[in-house]
Amino acid sequence: MRRFISYAKFNLYLAVGRRRSDGYHEIDTVLQTIDLADELSFEPLESGHLDVICPDPAVPGGPENLVHRALELLRDRSGVEEGMRVVITKRIPPEAGLGGGSSNAACALAAGSLIWGLGLRADELEAMAADIGSDVPFFIRGGTQRCRGRGEICERLEPLPDSDWVVVKPAGGLSTTEVYGLFRSPLTQNRQEVRMILESVAKRDLPTVVEMGFNDLEGPASEIQPTVARLTAWMRTAGLTGSRLAGSGSAWVGLVSDPEAVRRAELDGFPSGWRVFRVRSTDRGWIEQETSASESHGKVNPDGGLE
Repeated sequence: MRRFISYAKFNLYLAVGRRRSDGYHEIDTVLQTIDLADELSFEPLESGHLDVICPDPAVPGGPENLVHRALELLRDRSGVEEGMRVVITKRIPPEAGLGGGSSNAACALAAGSLIWGLGLRADELEAMAADIGSDVPFFIRGGTQRCRGRGEICERLEPLPDSDWVVVKPAGGLSTTEVYGLFRSPLTQNRQEVRMILESVAKRDLPTVVEMGFNDLEGPASEIQPTVARLTAWMRTAGLTGSRLAGSGSAWVGLVSDPEAVRRAELDGFPSGWRVFRVRSTDRGWIEQETSASESHGKVNPDGGLE
């Protein structure tokens, strides 16, 4: 059985534009991977059966899971007849805007190519990933990327300095469809903030990137999620800067500028149902791991990733 990790992401900014003819909105965003990660275990099956299992009741197994769809697509495009059993150990909370399902699908494409001996290049995997979901191509390489279109047009950017973040996931999730359904304001073309953020990313000026970042979906998400005011107040108390919604929510992410304030806030506690994660940015996408089933993170095998 081969074990891999599957990273989460958050948005340094998210500008949402018009609704397209295919039902998606045009977006312009910079995504960043963080070391909050799921673990996926893969076992090839001679029977040809695809079996996707996730013990977390909030996450579907079987054909409804994007991992199943990814492996099915990989087999259809490559002519592989062998099957696969996949067990997903979740740490990335679902319905949080952290891209857990998309990341799992990208991991499945890369792992399937490796285990089945297909030798697909990163760009080939990215093209296939675009047929699965909007965020999936990003996770093949991970790191810091600008994503446009519906999210499938990805451009690798200069990696930002390593940084510590806190992810706060309140009780309950948010439906992406519902959040986008409440969005009304069109994207201003050639948005000044976007240009300045991208210039700061190129300079690896993280404080300016964080200060200028925004998420156009915060308004709609706040209409649905009544705890936003309390949540953002806690993040301010914890000394987090640039706190903003991850994707379409429901998680919020803030940069750690005062570690002692974070520790004090954790000691004071937070409301029942909240999940708080301390995470670190990473410039990697999927990476093969040598892990045990009891470990959330394994020892990185630097030769396992796609460059």
